Amino acid sequence: MEELPKLTDSIYKEIEEFEDYEYSNCIAYEMCIRNKEVKKLLNIIINKFDEIFEATEFEFIINKEAIEKECNELKKYGIGFNTLSSILTDIFYEINDIEVGKSSLNILYENEIILNRDKEYEDIEICDDGLIAQIDSDSDNCEIIPYEHINLDYVPFIGINYKRPKLELIQNKIFKIDLNLSLPKKELIDYVSKIIDEYEKDNNASIMSPLELIGFDRSRGNRVDKNKINKGLIAKKFFVYDYVSIRLEQIEDSNQNYNIEYEENKKIIENNPYITRQDKLIQLRELKKELEDNIKQRIIEIIEEFDDITKGTAKRYYYDIKPFIDDLKYKELITGIIKEDSEIKNIHETFFGLTY
Repeated sequence: MEELPKLTDSIYKEIEEFEDYEYSNCIAYEMCIRNKEVKKLLNIIINKFDEIFEATEFEFIINKEAIEKECNELKKYGIGFNTLSSILTDIFYEINDIEVGKSSLNILYENEIILNRDKEYEDIEICDDGLIAQIDSDSDNCEIIPYEHINLDYVPFIGINYKRPKLELIQNKIFKIDLNLSLPKKELIDYVSKIIDEYEKDNNASIMSPLELIGFDRSRGNRVDKNKINKGLIAKKFFVYDYVSIRLEQIEDSNQNYNIEYEENKKIIENNPYITRQDKLIQLRELKKELEDNIKQRIIEIIEEFDDITKGTAKRYYYDIKPFIDDLKYKELITGIIKEDSEIKNIHETFFGLTY
C-alpha cells in the first residue's frame, strides 16, 4: 500500500523550487502524471520494461512497436513519444544510478554551421574556445572546432532542458522570434514583453492565467501579484491532492461497495416496467447524486485528518487543483486556451474584491 505523503517530502520542495523559466511546463507535467488514465497507461508501459528496452550500460533503445497502442493514447494528454522517451530515460537512469544534470539551456548548432568539414557529429556544444564536437557516441571521442571555422551568420536553435519532460500539445502557440543576444538583457526582456502584450491585446487574453488562479489563496482575501507566482502555495495544494488521492485508494474497498450498490439500483430503475422514461431519468439522476455525495463525504472525512491545515483551507486547496489534474485543465498552463467555468468566475470575482 502506498505510503501517505508528508509536506516535507522532497517532491513538494522540488515543485516549490522549479525555476521561473520552466515553471509552467514542470507544473503541468506534475499534474499530467497524476491523472488516473495517464498513470494507468504509464504503468502498462513500465510493466513492459523488459519487452520494450534494449539496454547497454549507458543507453537504451525503445521498442516503439511494443507500446504503440499506449503511445497513441498518451498523445491526447500531451505525452508524445519524445516526452515518453524522456520519462523512460529518467527511469533508466534511476535504475542504473546514473546522475545527470536536469535543468539547463543549450544552444544547439547544426552541422551546416561548420565550414570546410565533411564529418557528421553526434552532438555539438559551445565552449570558450569554439565548439566541442562529439564524433560518435563515445563521449571521449571529441574535437574542438575553433571559431574561425564556424559560420557566425547562422541562426542557432536555443533549446531549454527543463527539470521535467516537456509536454507536447497541438494547441501550443509556438512562435519563431528573431532575438539578437548581443543586445542588453533589459532591452531583450522588454522586447519579448512587448510581443506578449501585443499578442494578449489582439487575442483577448484572460484576466488571470491558470497559474495565477492556482496560486491564489482565497482564504487570505488578498490580490494576486501577477509578477510572482506563489510557488509554496501551489506545492501545498499538490500535497493535499496527493494525500486525499492516496487515502481514497486506501479505502477503495468501502468505496467499491457504494459503486456496487449504485450499479445494482441503477439496473433496478432501468428495468422497472412500471415507471415512465422521464421518471427513470429523474431517479437515475438522484441515484447518481447520492453516489457523488457519498464520495464527497469521504473526501471531507479525509480532509479532516490534516493536523496543520484547517478543514476549510484543505478543502479549498483540494478543489482548486483537482480540475487541473482530473479534468485535464493542466493543458491550459501550456496552451493558454482557457475554458472558463463557474469556479474560475468565482475566483475572478474574488480577485476583483467581490464577494465569493
